[in-house]
Amino acid sequence: MAAQASDSSMASASSQELPLFTEAGLELSANQPGAQEGMTAQVPVRNLPELPPELKQVAKSLEKAMHDPGSLPGAFSNFCGAAYVKPDWAGYASEYLAALFDEQEDTLAEMTRIPDLIIELGSGHYTLTFMVASRWAAKADLARLTRLAEALIATQSKMRSPEVVDLMLALTTSLAISRYSRAEQLLSAAEPYVPGDDKDALLEAQLWLDAGCIVRGCTQEARELWDQRLRRPRVAWTWEGREECAALAQLSDCLDTGYTAATLFKAVVPAGWWDLLVVREKERAVHENALAAAKAYAKEQREQRPEEVPHEQPRQIVRQPIIIWRGIPFFVGGLVGAWALLLGIWISPFDLERTPTQPVAQTVSPSATVPAASSAKTVQASSTVHPHAAWRKEQTASLAAEVPELRAWVEKIEIGEWPAYESLLKGQTPQLPQEDARYQKLLLWLHLDPPSNAEIRRQVPLLLAELRQDSTVIELWEKLVYPGSLNAGDIQAAALRTQHDKKDAWSATQRFQLASIAKRNIASP
Repeated sequence: MAAQASDSSMASASSQELPLFTEAGLELSANQPGAQEGMTAQVPVRNLPELPPELKQVAKSLEKAMHDPGSLPGAFSNFCGAAYVKPDWAGYASEYLAALFDEQEDTLAEMTRIPDLIIELGSGHYTLTFMVASRWAAKADLARLTRLAEALIATQSKMRSPEVVDLMLALTTSLAISRYSRAEQLLSAAEPYVPGDDKDALLEAQLWLDAGCIVRGCTQEARELWDQRLRRPRVAWTWEGREECAALAQLSDCLDTGYTAATLFKAVVPAGWWDLLVVREKERAVHENALAAAKAYAKEQREQRPEEVPHEQPRQIVRQPIIIWRGIPFFVGGLVGAWALLLGIWISPFDLERTPTQPVAQTVSPSATVPAASSAKTVQASSTVHPHAAWRKEQTASLAAEVPELRAWVEKIEIGEWPAYESLLKGQTPQLPQEDARYQKLLLWLHLDPPSNAEIRRQVPLLLAELRQDSTVIELWEKLVYPGSLNAGDIQAAALRTQHDKKDAWSATQRFQLASIAKRNIASP
């Protein structure tokens, strides 16, 4: 009896403190008392809390079903359907179920429905929710934990009690590695309501969320492996299997030893692997410094030759050469011509006579237009900057001030090659995924300040068109397609392609605007 009372009190304390959301709770063994008995365990029913009169009949049916595993799920469903229709009954029902299933928490957790837990939390009670959520966490039942998190996110505006906030932080810690998006939403919803004197749970949730962000770009198998091993740092894990080596390889591409959550990974990865990672980061720092210096030099060179509007080359007037005749050939030719004229008159004198009736041939020769000789003039085109060129410089400066953290990436891309930054520009890295608002700003920055590499310039408008199909893209392209724009031709090619590839996404008016952009003449100012 004393042992049973002790177990009962320990179970009650566990349900209140949520230990199963911590490392110690996740390492609980399945051999605990009651875990093997399951649904067939027969626990004496005694000292059960009082229930409202309307629930006593369904409660008796549930107590009888405790000895009949086949009818227990149905009786449990009937009880919950009657008890959780009124928030006033939720607290009584939760205390009753916690006492009835004192040593069958796994059975209770398997049958409990999430809407009933939300009703309990809304009524200001949390005994049943904490108990079953702890069991789900102990069994790594991520599906139920995720559904509970989604329900809390949807109804959190109506429930701001400290207990609900603690539950949301505990769920954030449990889902951070395998369900990063849900965990991030939970933390955003709970953080404003964390009491000022209770920041430990918040800091722990943020630490695990940072760890989840690191492995966010890894495969699901790798994330599940890290979720299991990071929560059990005292276990001597092996790292010889194929999945383990693949997880380490993926981690090496996204882990920085300077991250706060890097300590979690350092505690479980092989020591030699960690040392190699530190050495590689030092080498990378040297390489990045060299890139920064090259970028600064390239920028300096580019600023020395400001962007100008191209102009036509001045037409050159080609003069015909003036031939100066020598005197002797000129006089000889004249004598020969005169002799030939006299010979013709002498041979045919009558051909030159005209009768009075013969009309005089009127030969009207068109007036020849002789271009007046003028001196060659050198046409110099004005070197004024296009208004849109000035606009894009202003926008680039404004964007750099808004998101200064993107400058390092832009500088690397400026002198980089497409294969090296393909994953980053496609939003396939954990540091800058597509759903991150900074990803679109990076594409905008590369539109305003196009990089030197031709392939990157060609891909950037295509990536933006693949991401968004709205008037904002069209307005941006219209301003950037002008004579002298470095990426005008790339934008025109993207406009022509997207109006065919994404025909259903663009309206008829937008397709006409895209066609106008593609046909715009940029050869002359």
